[in-house]
Amino acid sequence: MRQSKCIFFLLVLSMALPGCGLFKKKDKPKPNGPKTTLIGIVDMVNPEQNYVLIRCDQVPRIEAGTELVAVDATGKESRLKLTPERKGRFLTADIQSGQPQVTNLVVHRTSGDAPLNTPFPPVPEPPPTLVPQPVPPIPLEPVTDPQTLLEPLLPTIAPLPLTPPSSSELEPAVE
Repeated sequence: MRQSKCIFFLLVLSMALPGCGLFKKKDKPKPNGPKTTLIGIVDMVNPEQNYVLIRCDQVPRIEAGTELVAVDATGKESRLKLTPERKGRFLTADIQSGQPQVTNLVVHRTSGDAPLNTPFPPVPEPPPTLVPQPVPPIPLEPVTDPQTLLEPLLPTIAPLPLTPPSSSELEPAVE
């Protein structure tokens, strides 16, 4: 009898728990504003023919004529327009405005023309420069004998023995 009550209690509990709000999945908030997708990195710039070569890790499925933006480390942007020429993992784009450089990141913004909001850490102020204090001059006496100045600097060298040491001197004594 007791066993059936425990089983009945567990069945009721198992039916009640899934209905409570503790186990519901919470929806992730959707980001507001323009969506920015990384396309690749500028691999080569040809300013004479006004185009760039973009290296991609994964070649995106975007059409020719798509507006792209090249961004450097300082946040300066250059406008690019994707061309139909592709070779392996490389894309080409015509330079519309700005001066893209090699290693600029190339991104595609799906909505809006808002600038990239990449916060950079503040640049620390340089430490204060230390101004050397003047050192008072040390009065020196004129040197009459230069050998007296060199004696403390020259090491004393013991003469080397001319005969090799015996084998008993090289081996430690065994007791």
